[in-house]
Amino acid sequence: MIRQPGSDDSTPTPEELRARVEGTREELGMEVEEAAGKTADVKEQAQAKAAELKETAQAKGAELKAQAQVKGAELKGQAQVKGAELKGQAQTRAAGAKAQAQVKAAEVLERTPQPMREKAYQVGESARTNVKPLIGFGLAVLAVCVVVSRAGRR
Repeated sequence: MIRQPGSDDSTPTPEELRARVEGTREELGMEVEEAAGKTADVKEQAQAKAAELKETAQAKGAELKAQAQVKGAELKGQAQVKGAELKGQAQTRAAGAKAQAQVKAAEVLERTPQPMREKAYQVGESARTNVKPLIGFGLAVLAVCVVVSRAGRR
């Protein structure tokens, strides 16, 4: 059925339908292209943001590494200074203890009677000259201790 101009018939003709379909196709094609363009744009934006964040993270990492190196060097220097202080204190205390020991030894020596000092000197000289018998005696005592210790375990 052909539609006449001015007719009130509401049914579209096949040509009108084809024209509408073609128009709709064109509209859909443009909408698809627009959506694809937006998708591509979003993807590019996401990639750009990811690259930006990566650069920021790398820069921050480098900054933190540099700060850590500076702090490490600072702490190392402080530790060296503290170590030197402690070493000096230890040497001072050791010197003081040595001086006190020498004073005490001198006091003991003064209080020790002369015959006892002579006898101690003789024993010391005897030990220095007769080292072999002393070593033998010491080994014998050690052997006896080992035997007694093992016998006590059984």
